[in-house]
Amino acid sequence: MTTVARWAYRLSITTIIDKERSVKRPKTHDPLGPLDFVTSFFATLLGVLILLVTASAIFGWGGSTLGMGGESVCVTTDLRTFGLTEDPYGDVRKEDGIHRKVSIDPDGTQLCDGDPGLRQHASSGLTQAPSAIVFFAFVLLTRRIIRYARRHGLFSVELAQRITRLGWLLLAGLLMAGFLKWLGEGLLLSSMVDSMSWTDGSIGVSVPALIGAVGVVSIGRIMIRAAALQADSDATI
Repeated sequence: MTTVARWAYRLSITTIIDKERSVKRPKTHDPLGPLDFVTSFFATLLGVLILLVTASAIFGWGGSTLGMGGESVCVTTDLRTFGLTEDPYGDVRKEDGIHRKVSIDPDGTQLCDGDPGLRQHASSGLTQAPSAIVFFAFVLLTRRIIRYARRHGLFSVELAQRITRLGWLLLAGLLMAGFLKWLGEGLLLSSMVDSMSWTDGSIGVSVPALIGAVGVVSIGRIMIRAAALQADSDATI
């Protein structure tokens, strides 16, 4: 290679490098940052709550925790289930001057037992504790997935499988929590009202949460397919 050719080659390489340096690269953000912040916040909140509950149990501060341990237990029901009239608030209408054309929905009436036993406390716990446990478990498992992704990268079959399993666990947990809430409400109502049975509880499953759980499963499956395609591409290259 002649001197001129060497000089031209070096000049071309230098020009290409300068152009690459001059290209303004888009600013990238941590893809896991927002999720990491939110789950870290709730995980910290969970730790504080556990400490408070433990301290309350040790020092006897009283109060109710997830529907258990209070001086009374309450359940919300629909007064129409007692066979009352469509307008059970006739006296209230007269005292407060509520017009007859204004409807009062008896749904959402709260019944409270001021002297609950162990069964009532346990039933009350079923109405609140399962949903809280599912939420806290989801937060902690998500934290584990974030740590795994930071160590092993975002595009791996194992990470995608973990996300898929998380979605299925969340879906099952939500359905189970809804069933236990229905059972707990029914047991409370049957212990407070003779005319009601344990099957009179209400179903309380969050439809958006169910859709979100199915979405997590779908994202995991998409990532499994993408990781497989990436592996095939790397093997081809």
